[in-house]
Amino acid sequence: MLLGQQFLTPTDSPAPLESVTWRQLARWVRQVAVEFRTHDPNVAPIMHVVRNTPEDVIVALACLAAGRVEIPVDVDGGPDYLASCRRKVDCHWLDDSEKHQLVRRGYLAAMRGGRDQPVAVPNTVQPGDDALVLWTSGTSGEPKGVALSHEGQLLNAAAKLRAVPQSRSDLRLTVLSIAHGYARTCDLGTWLLSGCSLAIARGFEGWQRACDRLSPTLCNLVPSLAGRVMDCGPIPASLRLVGCGGAAMTTDQFWRWRERGVTVIQGYGLSEAGPVIASQTPEDSIPGHAGRPVDGWQIRLDEGRLFVRGKHLMRGYWQDPESTRRRIDAAGWLDTADRVRICPTSGQLQILGRCDDRIVLSNGHKIDPSGLEHQLAAIGGVRTAVVAADAEGRSVEYWIETADDALPMEEIEAITRCLPRWERPKQVRRLIVPYAARDRLFNRKGAIRRSEMLRHLERSTGSC
Repeated sequence: MLLGQQFLTPTDSPAPLESVTWRQLARWVRQVAVEFRTHDPNVAPIMHVVRNTPEDVIVALACLAAGRVEIPVDVDGGPDYLASCRRKVDCHWLDDSEKHQLVRRGYLAAMRGGRDQPVAVPNTVQPGDDALVLWTSGTSGEPKGVALSHEGQLLNAAAKLRAVPQSRSDLRLTVLSIAHGYARTCDLGTWLLSGCSLAIARGFEGWQRACDRLSPTLCNLVPSLAGRVMDCGPIPASLRLVGCGGAAMTTDQFWRWRERGVTVIQGYGLSEAGPVIASQTPEDSIPGHAGRPVDGWQIRLDEGRLFVRGKHLMRGYWQDPESTRRRIDAAGWLDTADRVRICPTSGQLQILGRCDDRIVLSNGHKIDPSGLEHQLAAIGGVRTAVVAADAEGRSVEYWIETADDALPMEEIEAITRCLPRWERPKQVRRLIVPYAARDRLFNRKGAIRRSEMLRHLERSTGSC
């Protein structure tokens, strides 16, 4: 369904029409917001599973209109992960059936016409109040809820739009999950502010279906999806700009897109920052760089480690003040834990890697291995556990050193059952550590020397 001048529905969507205008969309959102406020008068957050449907967009907008905190959860995390997220928050769980009926009632009421009945945001809602909670992996290995304010979301989307302008004549195709910060801000946020049209689908199959019917001009991708689209298509002639986030696009991918006449916009950020910290513009698009800081950020480099401060910043980790204090200091500086340099020629940020050990997969998912390794190492008979990216960088592998030849697969599966799919291993390998190499691979406290360990794994397999 097309939202805006048009809001486009994928071919398999149950939505009742092909497109709605901005006026129709506003009535539709108001009707759903009315139900949120009258039939569910408590102010508990609303959690729901996101599959990238028009229903998900309506719920997101209605939560804002009704002054309710929204907590979307990506369906790709898997059922156990969804259940784990649900247990972490005292909330109203909006299941698929209730969501479908709610959104359809709102649609039918809105399309009956009549005078618009505006729904005022409660007076108790302030710009700095919590509006949205997005899940991100923490150093404990457990997902943390990142609480973003109304003001922070607006300022971050506006800053991104100033860096990469779009107009009402554009058609933005969204194929990344709107349960994550990149699509939530760079797709939904910029769409709302620019007044362009929006088509929503999911993944490569959604791209194919949408491009068979539509002529999108803008789309955001992650490197793995950008590579698949480039290899298998289709690439519509109308496409003028592709944003790439979550991880760095290779130089080869960059130039292949440019050869097709498509400008590539790369950027940098993290969920805790709303998420956009830096962005290229159509005028300064070059490979291997992430753009200049967008409006509203102060940045500081401390021996190459990047700290940022500004109103875009998260309010904190949801109901976790201790983790918040560890990440944001008393002066409001967020430790990104990334090693960054400023290119002296272009002035753009260049991301050199993590100061910690976070794994960034080619599909944009980020994994903090230390907490997961701690859980695996606690299994009886396990001496060492290492979580590493596979050779393609698309998934992870677990390397397990045990006291005997057997791998404790039942216990490993019990741990991974509640993890999102991207944190589950492509395979579990037996780790063999020669006695002569232990001092090189572990420090005095027994902690893994990660760079040395990864080189050891690479030598063991030919790749890591």
